[in-house]
Amino acid sequence: MGFIKLPSNSEKILLELAQAENPTQTLNAHYEDISIQARNELDGIVRELKECGYINVKWADNMPWIVTLNNSARTYRAQLAEYEAQKAPQIQQETKVKSIIFISHRSTDKDIADMLVDFFSGTGIPKESVFCSSLPGNDINERISDEVKTALKNSAVNIAILSHDYYQSVYCLNEAGVLWYEDVPVIPIALPEINSSNMYGFLNNEYKLRRLDCDTDVSYIYDTVNEAVSAPHTKASVITRENNKLRAKYAEYIKARETPQMSYASPVNFSLSEITTDDERIVLYYILQKNVRKVTKAGIATWLNECEIYDVNLDNAFDLLASFEGGAVNNNTLEFGIEAFRKYSASAASILPELKKCVEQHTILAVNTFKNIWTSDTIDHITGLFIAYIVDERMRTFGDRWMADGQIKSIKQWESKNTLDDALSKNYGTCLEFLVQNNLVYASEWTGPGNVRRYTLCPSLQEYLFNCPAEIVEELQKLKDAHYCDLPF
Repeated sequence: MGFIKLPSNSEKILLELAQAENPTQTLNAHYEDISIQARNELDGIVRELKECGYINVKWADNMPWIVTLNNSARTYRAQLAEYEAQKAPQIQQETKVKSIIFISHRSTDKDIADMLVDFFSGTGIPKESVFCSSLPGNDINERISDEVKTALKNSAVNIAILSHDYYQSVYCLNEAGVLWYEDVPVIPIALPEINSSNMYGFLNNEYKLRRLDCDTDVSYIYDTVNEAVSAPHTKASVITRENNKLRAKYAEYIKARETPQMSYASPVNFSLSEITTDDERIVLYYILQKNVRKVTKAGIATWLNECEIYDVNLDNAFDLLASFEGGAVNNNTLEFGIEAFRKYSASAASILPELKKCVEQHTILAVNTFKNIWTSDTIDHITGLFIAYIVDERMRTFGDRWMADGQIKSIKQWESKNTLDDALSKNYGTCLEFLVQNNLVYASEWTGPGNVRRYTLCPSLQEYLFNCPAEIVEELQKLKDAHYCDLPF
């Protein structure tokens, strides 16, 4: 396999592992106390490093157990320098003619285009290099203007902001055809209502969608554009800052935006009347959201835990959904009938909002439960100490059964560090049971059927406690002060 240049976020991780004395320990550190979204993004980076042949990883308990680096990882810097030296003359020649970042979008999505322009400018790519196609009147006509044609001929990279409005514009669809034809990179950026199942025309599901709420995708967009226009090198800290700013602005925009319903050139008739139970509706929501026909009970169970969705009978859902023609359940894997899958996935944008209502009815966020318990003053002082331990040590997992000894050892170290008595370490089991009974944690590892050995803090509560409000921190400190233990010397 020849040299493969990595995106900046993947490259950063690889170089860090290559310089580390213990790559396994270094990679494990990245996985500690991170959000679900951050973990998914990190998983994607690790997968990319493996697929590119730079590292090998063996897993245990959902964490990297053994990380080994191939020679290509240790020589990455040297290979990169050689690669850039060889490419520099070619890029210089190309950029004399092609230096434009062409953004194809509907005028109703101009705010998104403006965010991208600000992002590129903040990372050192001049605004003059960006051409936005939504000139006044463009997207209500069919004919592409001469100015746009000239920009397209000189573009080094093309970006299409795909939305419901984009696909409703004949002008935008014509522009998409030109993007498809031009021999330069095309980056489709999808708004929430667009997924691989409802793309059509020239920019269809053959293209990988990128989203502006994903760190990995934003990094990919920057790296592709930066290389295409040969912009000056920018510090990683600046890129990270601008990445975060872009995702924050995008999140605010989407929060205030009313998501339109997609319409289709050839609508498919469907009815949810044949989906009669909440169990089915929630699993169908998962299937359509992931856009997959085969799903496992373990995979859905993990999703239910991470999303804090309760009272779902997976056995019942699998049995009923398998009754559709062509469906089956084998080895705890549901194969949804192919015709049923095509029917529902083709109308996913219309169906998902209705199914989501059912999901929301079964969602009980642990953070809300915790706030109710805290404000009602029903947490005893020992359990309060346990919360203080979680906040101080940023603990997200808790051992049970034979793994409880390791957790108690960790608590004793915390008690010693804070000069506290041993009240918490003596009552760990009771405190853990309190979290379990109130659905503040979920079972994440088992020694056998029904025998839980580890629990994980629910994501919403994890996010809340790891960014704990000052008033709660103050109360937790009072609890710790009440258990202060004077040393005998």
